[in-house]
Amino acid sequence: MTTKKDILYEVDRNQKRKSNIYNTDKETTEDTTVNGGSPMETFQQQALEIREPGPNFDPSVAPKDGDEYLMHMLYERKNCPAVMVREPNKCKKNRTAAALAENFKDEDEPLKSIAYNGILPTKEWKDYQIKDFEATREKIVLLRLELHRQRYDQTLEPPLIADPIAWHQFCHDNPPYLKTILRFSQRTLEQLLEFICDWLRVGEEKVVLENISSEDDIMPSTSSAGCNENMKPAILDLTDANAWLGTWLYGALTCLHIPIEPEVHSTLRDIARVCIRLRGRLPATASGKAVPYNLFILLIAKAFGQMDFAEFV
Repeated sequence: MTTKKDILYEVDRNQKRKSNIYNTDKETTEDTTVNGGSPMETFQQQALEIREPGPNFDPSVAPKDGDEYLMHMLYERKNCPAVMVREPNKCKKNRTAAALAENFKDEDEPLKSIAYNGILPTKEWKDYQIKDFEATREKIVLLRLELHRQRYDQTLEPPLIADPIAWHQFCHDNPPYLKTILRFSQRTLEQLLEFICDWLRVGEEKVVLENISSEDDIMPSTSSAGCNENMKPAILDLTDANAWLGTWLYGALTCLHIPIEPEVHSTLRDIARVCIRLRGRLPATASGKAVPYNLFILLIAKAFGQMDFAEFV
């Protein structure tokens, strides 16, 4: 008679036998894989046979088929050095490029070293200019409210969205009348200020190049540019030939919606820096041409809260 103990013993023996068979098969598979059996051979077989370049191989001859192309690749790989070193070019320093780099090397560098031999504006002049600017802005705000009540179409803008050349031509040929500039959105005004900043920079660059071409000695740095009374006046003249640029800058400043974004503050600060440098290049005999520069430095400092520029006016 078979007891319960005998049945459990038989079941346990069968389980051990199956386990031994499984382990034996597993070891056989692993041994086959390690010792070069079919599994490793199947997955590591070479897909394409690449022939080694023979003694008659000419690397200058273009490959005619895929086999020759692979042979060329193998040849180039074997002949390519592991490390390549390129000698620096010992070229002569370009004086013009060096002067421009000196002039624009650090926009954040303090501008106190730039001398200005002209007469700085009086307190009465500065107070009047700030008061007049704020009054103009208040009139523009009231005019915008009135146009909004009358449902005036302010969606129309000049077709000059992102073309600086077209913008330059447009501003040069058209005064900043309110009927035109009030149609500009805030983004368009911000973009116009960026263009004006670029145009001022171009004018400053022309000043540097003009001074280089008219001198035989070393190009003076920005810090000493205002100390040379014999230096030619700035080519960028906001009181005469380039007066249109100054009027558009003033108009864009009066029409800006307050508050403005940090990026716009950065653009205004760049404009102030350029004005300070251009003013510093004026000789003492041309102090009258510094009035527009003084005005824009003052407005950016006082009307737009960039008070660190107030010491320059």
